[in-house]
Amino acid sequence: MKTAFSEQQTAFYTKNGYLEVELPPVFPQQVSGYDLWRSDEALKQFLLRKMGPLVLQLTGRPRLHLAYDRAFAADALPQPASPIQHLSSIQSLAIGVAMAKTPAFSEKRLPLGILPCPSKPDHLLFFRPDLILDWPHVHCDLYIALFALPVAVYIQNPKDPFNPSLKALGYHFGDTLKNEFHPLILRS
Repeated sequence: MKTAFSEQQTAFYTKNGYLEVELPPVFPQQVSGYDLWRSDEALKQFLLRKMGPLVLQLTGRPRLHLAYDRAFAADALPQPASPIQHLSSIQSLAIGVAMAKTPAFSEKRLPLGILPCPSKPDHLLFFRPDLILDWPHVHCDLYIALFALPVAVYIQNPKDPFNPSLKALGYHFGDTLKNEFHPLILRS
C-alpha cells in the first residue's frame, strides 16, 4: 500500500484541493451511519495507520485528529451541492477522504464543484473540506472520513443530523476535540 505521495501529487492537491489515487480502501460494513470507525477495528486501523500519514503529508500538518467518518446511502446524500464543512458540527476540518464500492455518477452534469466520489472502487479521493461537493450527481453509497486540526471545536450546526452524538460523548459547544474520543495522528 502507498505510504507517501510524489511531489507532483502533493503539488496537484495543494493547487486544486483534491487528489484521486489508486489505493485499495477498507470499507465499513454499514452503508449509512456516523463514527463507524468506533466499532470497526479494521476500519479504525486503516484510517489511523494507513490514511493518517497520507493526510498529514497532503496537508503539511504535523498533527491531525480523526474527526469523524460518515457513510451515506445513495438515496440519502446531502442536497444541494455544498462543502462538507457546512454539514459538520466540527469546525476546522483539514481534509477528507472519500471511497465508494461501486462508484456511479451522472454522465452529463454541470461543473459545480467536484464529485465527492472516486472514479473507481480501488481509488481514494482526498479533498479539502471547503470545496463544493456535487452531491446531486452521485448515485452510489459513499463513505467519507474527515480529519481536523488540533484546534478543532464542536459547534452547533442544525444541518448535522449527528450533532447529538458529540453531546453523548460529553462535549459542549465550543469544546476542542479530545484525544480520547478523536485520536491524534502524529507525524513520525
